[in-house]
Amino acid sequence: MSTEPQHAAEPRRLAAVVARHSALAGAPPGIDAAAFAHACLADSYEVLADLVAVSCGIVGTAAEVNDLLWPGSLRLAPASTRELVLGLGGRYDEVVLVPADVPDLPGLVVAKVFKALRRADVCVAPERGGGGAVAVGIRVPWPEWISVDLDLDDDPVARLTELAPRRSQVAVGPDWHRMRGPTAVERLDPGLEGWELTRSLLSGRLLGSGAAGPPRPRPAGAPRRPPPAAPGPETT
Repeated sequence: MSTEPQHAAEPRRLAAVVARHSALAGAPPGIDAAAFAHACLADSYEVLADLVAVSCGIVGTAAEVNDLLWPGSLRLAPASTRELVLGLGGRYDEVVLVPADVPDLPGLVVAKVFKALRRADVCVAPERGGGGAVAVGIRVPWPEWISVDLDLDDDPVARLTELAPRRSQVAVGPDWHRMRGPTAVERLDPGLEGWELTRSLLSGRLLGSGAAGPPRPRPAGAPRRPPPAAPGPETT
């Protein structure tokens, strides 16, 4: 019998952007709302596409997302959170959903939500200064005690805490802001790397403490992704 230490397999992880939670209402004066929402969706997806050892995708219609998906990413048909998780058919052990209005969301926030799912059934990263969430993570299969759906526009922590058999089954992750009002762009930090499309659209506007300028440089040797090719498979 082998005496080599046995290591548990790494969980199969999926992170997806829910396109219907868009930034349409967050477009500042003078910026086309549809263009702003599309840029935020694309940048929110890029946050997930840069995560290591995590599959990614977008929940939305073909018209909304096919021009954004990297090769191998999923397009998931619009559905409730519960229906989405059940429809994945056990292909993943952990699923995290984020709205499409978090263009500068740090990948570390999503990583911490995944980390919390090692011990909790569900983890919610709340919206800073609002009543929603910037990420909701679920351990698969869908926990039987969660009898409510999980909507990113309605922070479910209080209700989940009431329902959970044990308090430790519900975790709370770091908070972050969403683009849900015309003044929300003032919270964007021009020093944060990423959110290139949103940054370009807002170029020339004052964002927070400075103008929308170039992000902090990537570390030397850090790869950049190639241009997107054909979209990945659709899951219904």
